[in-house]
Amino acid sequence: MRLQDLTHLLTGLLPLFSQRRPAPSPRRRSFEQGDWLAELELLQLAQELKALADQGGGFEAELFDLMVSIADVLELDHGWPRSQSNQWLVRMGLWEEDLSDEA
Repeated sequence: MRLQDLTHLLTGLLPLFSQRRPAPSPRRRSFEQGDWLAELELLQLAQELKALADQGGGFEAELFDLMVSIADVLELDHGWPRSQSNQWLVRMGLWEEDLSDEA
């Protein structure tokens, strides 16, 4: 096959690959919405735990473990990269230094 023929063939195939994806089904949208709501609930719980830690002088024992567990769930069930969850823990005040580069 000549280069000109390949170019013509690829020109014809490119629109097939660049077409918009079909809209997600209502079931898929419902699932994704539920996933977002679950993530939001985790983040709200973490915010409440942070308020308790601020009142009690810091993250000790159970509060620390709960926050790390929330970060694990965000990674495993919600697709957060480890660096994102580590940065989130830094912002929440769990780590005193950024450990995201070590992951």
